[in-house]
Amino acid sequence: MRTLLKNEATRKVLLFFNENPHSIDTAKGISIWVGCDVEEVERALDKLVKKGALINHKTSSTNAYSYTTEKSVVKKIEQLLKKLR
Repeated sequence: MRTLLKNEATRKVLLFFNENPHSIDTAKGISIWVGCDVEEVERALDKLVKKGALINHKTSSTNAYSYTTEKSVVKKIEQLLKKLR
């Protein structure tokens, strides 16, 4: 997980969800919130879903993303983000 934080878009997406844990949004919406290119955000979202940090809510017409509800994963992410500040 630590290596993911070297990527700016991934770091910003994680910070966004850590600060807004009940948010659910699309890649386009998240890209606006974090101020990164939508394609960069899509790559970051895919990586974070694979690592278990985010949940992908797929429907036939769109993909939306939310923060994991796994407390152990959230705690690990919070620890990593604290080290960056």
